[in-house]
Amino acid sequence: MIADELLGEGVYRSRLGGLDVWAVPRPGSRQKAAVLYIDYGSVDRHLRLRNAGPVQTTPAGTAHFLEHRLFAKPYGDITEPISRLGGDVNASTSFTSTVFSLTCIEHFAAHLDLLFELALDLQVRPAGVAQEREIIDHELQISCDDPEWIGFLHGLEGLYQQGPWDMAGTRESIRQIDEATLTRCHEVFYRPEYMGLYWCGDFDVEAAYAVVESALLQYRRSRSTWERVERPVIFPTPQPLRALALPVSRPYTLLFFGDAEAGRSGRDLLLRELALELALDIALGPASDFFAAHYEDGLIDGDAFAAEVYAEPTFCFCTVGGYTQQSERLGEEIGAALAGLDERTVAADLGRAKRKAYGLLLRAWEQAEDVADMLCSAAASGAAPSVYFDVHEQIGVGDILEVLESCLSPAQMSAMQIVPTGRAE
Repeated sequence: MIADELLGEGVYRSRLGGLDVWAVPRPGSRQKAAVLYIDYGSVDRHLRLRNAGPVQTTPAGTAHFLEHRLFAKPYGDITEPISRLGGDVNASTSFTSTVFSLTCIEHFAAHLDLLFELALDLQVRPAGVAQEREIIDHELQISCDDPEWIGFLHGLEGLYQQGPWDMAGTRESIRQIDEATLTRCHEVFYRPEYMGLYWCGDFDVEAAYAVVESALLQYRRSRSTWERVERPVIFPTPQPLRALALPVSRPYTLLFFGDAEAGRSGRDLLLRELALELALDIALGPASDFFAAHYEDGLIDGDAFAAEVYAEPTFCFCTVGGYTQQSERLGEEIGAALAGLDERTVAADLGRAKRKAYGLLLRAWEQAEDVADMLCSAAASGAAPSVYFDVHEQIGVGDILEVLESCLSPAQMSAMQIVPTGRAE
């Protein structure tokens, strides 16, 4: 157990059969939550035969396809026995991970056993693969009507000159996914050394560990003849504003800022993420002069205008934008607001921004589900969960000014505009 003064709670950490396990026992808590993390996402498309053999490229969308198929068991969908126990399970695939999230009130050990069955017991049959292909193909068709998602994907390709970025792949790539591909990727990536388990709630730690050890023994298998190819760090090569015509009623503009200092991990990565979030809040957030002026003059839609930070060990970027009738002006005003942040202006507003961010962090730590997510995010970054609190206390003006120069600058910016059909330049 790690006694953590900042968290005010005990955090248990173990490695069971190669699996990284973090737990926050919380006596009296009604909700119990567990997150099973797989270090396998949409960017992990390359496998290599062991002993420096040839590299095979898997179809785009394989990680997402596999996540979907894991819910199918010989007796039906595994969500049904979980629901009968009173629990709820969800799954998602990101650029770099697949995550299975579980919440329940009772029967934590039984739920945990089902969580491992969900992730580690792959039942793949031709009919099921064909059915899943149809479902994902339909999802891809629907997503083509979402201007925000299309703008995000095309903008990323403009920022990094790489693609496809869609976690679900493309309609063409999913036709190439078969039983052999799914089985091979499951054997390579769904192994304890590439997994983490993060819990919070009122449970018996030793009893829960026993369930994990039993599950790892039950699903133990020999080493695959294939191995993963480690992700390279990628740096932005931003392109100027591009426009794409879609059948939409109003234009949508999204600006991208790529981090020239990508490749960080641990405390440095979490500090970088927070510095970017604070810089964007100070320059463009609801309390900023930018927001007040341009909400008033109609340049931005206050409900839809937003900024996001995506910080990973192998890439880091930010997005800013929303619906606007004046795309070029929006880019100019955002650039001016960021360029206008100097040591004096940052120092004047940093205290407010830090208090806001710290308050959101404390609020998240009250909920078991959010705690499990934070444990997972910290571990995926290579840090202990208390580092979240540490960087909030220690971040300073210099950290904000540094990200303004190396990430939130015109040299690191790309942009994507979705316009109504007939208005693309």
